[in-house]
Amino acid sequence: MANIAIHTVSGLLLFGLVYRTLSFPNIPDRYREQASLLAGIIALTWSVHPLQTQSVTYIIQRYESLMGMSFLLCVFCLAYSANSSRRWIWFVGCFVACYMAMVSKEVAVVLPLLLLWYDRAFISPSWKVLARNHFPLYIATFCTWLVFLPIAQKSEQSLKRFNVAYVVETSIVDGQVQEQAIGAWDYLLSQPQAILFYLRLVLVPYGQSLDHGWRSTTTFAQAALPGLFVLLLVGVTIWSMVKYPRWSFLGGWFFLILAPTSSILPIKDVAVEHRMYLPSAAVLAFLVLIGFEGLCRHYGSQKHSITQVRRGILFGGITLALIFGGVTLSRNEVYRSGFSLWTDVVAKAPEFARGYYGLARAYVDEEQYEPAIAPLQRALELDPAYAEAYVTLGRIVRTSQPDYATQLFATAVKVAPDYSEAHNNLGAMLTQKKPEVALEHYQQAILLNERNADAHNNIANLLARSGRLPEAIHHYEVALSIRPDFELAAMNLKTVRQLAAAQDREQPNSN
Repeated sequence: MANIAIHTVSGLLLFGLVYRTLSFPNIPDRYREQASLLAGIIALTWSVHPLQTQSVTYIIQRYESLMGMSFLLCVFCLAYSANSSRRWIWFVGCFVACYMAMVSKEVAVVLPLLLLWYDRAFISPSWKVLARNHFPLYIATFCTWLVFLPIAQKSEQSLKRFNVAYVVETSIVDGQVQEQAIGAWDYLLSQPQAILFYLRLVLVPYGQSLDHGWRSTTTFAQAALPGLFVLLLVGVTIWSMVKYPRWSFLGGWFFLILAPTSSILPIKDVAVEHRMYLPSAAVLAFLVLIGFEGLCRHYGSQKHSITQVRRGILFGGITLALIFGGVTLSRNEVYRSGFSLWTDVVAKAPEFARGYYGLARAYVDEEQYEPAIAPLQRALELDPAYAEAYVTLGRIVRTSQPDYATQLFATAVKVAPDYSEAHNNLGAMLTQKKPEVALEHYQQAILLNERNADAHNNIANLLARSGRLPEAIHHYEVALSIRPDFELAAMNLKTVRQLAAAQDREQPNSN
């Protein structure tokens, strides 16, 4: 419900933004007179479009919808600040919304630039006027970039862990595992096809998937034709900045919002549908407005002709919204369970490991462990560096096949030495036979993730067995502070405290 509420607010903000924009005095009369109708059609088609499903229905993508709502609110406040007697109130709202967008998701980094573009295209008649009237606003909004300083200071190892900036793709060639580092150029070559794919999904939302499994290994020949088309679109946007500055904002909205994820910064996910949450608004707005312009030119400007134009745009918009809404309802059926969601992913990307891992996790979440083994093994065949799959499979077989589980956890540590869970589980398997080595792995697990409650509980168990009760009590307490409902840690803590109390009582007697 929260995601639906956020998306509904975003749709209303989009309506308000488009309505206000089309109502500006410098907009042609035919648009101003039909501002409410056009804004309603644009907001409606955007709100019900099936491409939004991933951002709205898939809870983990709430970051995207939150960022989108804050992003729209920021531009909305700028639009309504024009000619307002309470301009500073709108400016404060604009700044707060900009900050909210920045802390929601990194793609909002382009927001201050889009504010400038919108301001110059619709509000300020010149850069001089813009600087005189809105200089404090832009100083404030550009200062929100400071939010990203901690990200800039992240280590290379940390970025690798999140599959950003330092991306490695694993493949099997002639039976041998090969790794390929994906650089900026490799990723750039993959993006023209991704951008055209996004545009196709806006126009014809067929073949959607939570995880398309695209790889960055695209040759220059494969990227050439899509690249030329994308460059043409970018060129038209730049040209229209001079010739048709208001229309150019739609191109700027589309390309700037996609720029952080669809240009040169390598990301493991080459193409993901939720990236089109905001950019799709520009495409749909262009379609509706260009359709309206075509109807106006076809029917002319007579009074009776305006009625025909209104009927045409209303019929076309509602028809489009009904089609999109129907596809969205159908698409949402896939999200009803983890099984249906990941089965859909595997069917559409059978050579991509993450789909099989997701399907296995769906089985594990339902405590169906045996059926999860086959998809996990398939995931590891496709991606021999998939640390999470090693750990999940190891947990399933650790009772029935302890040696195999130990091997799986050791491999996970080898392929992902900064993965806390891999160290914790390997330590658990080594506790009985090699307690010193197990202790090292527990300590490493905590060093990598100090909020790993299981690792604190496990190291406490090991310390308690070796008689280091005060240290064990400390780790039990930390585990419970992280996870207050950790019943096993609570029971262990109670037992060890009793042992410690008994030792304290015995010490005076021994003296």
